[in-house]
Amino acid sequence: MKSLESIEAIPTLAPRPAHAHKGLYGHALLVGGSLGMTGAIILAGRGALRAGAGLVTLAVPTACQGIAASALPSAMTLGLDDQLSGLKDPRFENCTLAIGPGLGRNPNSDHQVAKLFVEWRSTAILDADALNALTSTAWQDLKPRGPRILTPHPGEWSRLCGIAAADRAAQQQRAIEIAHDLGLIIVLKGHRTMVTDGNRVYENSTGNPSMAVGGNGDVLTGILAALVCQKLAPFEAAQLAVYLHGLSGDIAHQRLGTPSSLPEDLLEHLPTAFQRV
Repeated sequence: MKSLESIEAIPTLAPRPAHAHKGLYGHALLVGGSLGMTGAIILAGRGALRAGAGLVTLAVPTACQGIAASALPSAMTLGLDDQLSGLKDPRFENCTLAIGPGLGRNPNSDHQVAKLFVEWRSTAILDADALNALTSTAWQDLKPRGPRILTPHPGEWSRLCGIAAADRAAQQQRAIEIAHDLGLIIVLKGHRTMVTDGNRVYENSTGNPSMAVGGNGDVLTGILAALVCQKLAPFEAAQLAVYLHGLSGDIAHQRLGTPSSLPEDLLEHLPTAFQRV
């Protein structure tokens, strides 16, 4: 493997023209939620809408569809069975797929997630239980047909790569190797989140310990999906997403001073983070 290029510059979104309309800014198809965990996909949806996706659809179990629709009226909803069969609708072929927040685990959905990882032709982002669903499939069998962004925290990455979460350096090295071999973008979350495609590496400088709260990663998934929808290349979208996400957490912590910055706090302060970038 050739030497890595270290990236420091933060990409930005182009200004929107006066004639802008929602069709110019993509459609984020966010898949997840389950009974007891519908909030995760709702938080992702709020992140996607606030970060600029033109359209957002929350694809959730049919039993959760009413909850999702009432919590996020700016988004559309799609009811799913455990085969995720509704995602085969041709309307979604060009959507940016983000799958995992609150998804839960069962053999049927795990199998479908692995198929989507390989077969989805547009960009797909995998987080949370979508990452866990890949643990039963060998890496050599996961050859995607389109761009893929994985966003594991150290525990999820440990299950995927077999390296203990406590060994950050070894986890990072394995992420670089797998990203290079499979053509992936891997966002290894944690202190100084790392983004790599196996040839380049970016180490994020924003964020703080107050962000160690359930749901904040779901907001990141939504932000990332929105930036891909707005035609940032996957690596640059991942860079900007983790930077904005961490900066929102920094602003929230500075203003609130509480031990925990909730996902709602990050969403509230995301516009200020955009202004600063």
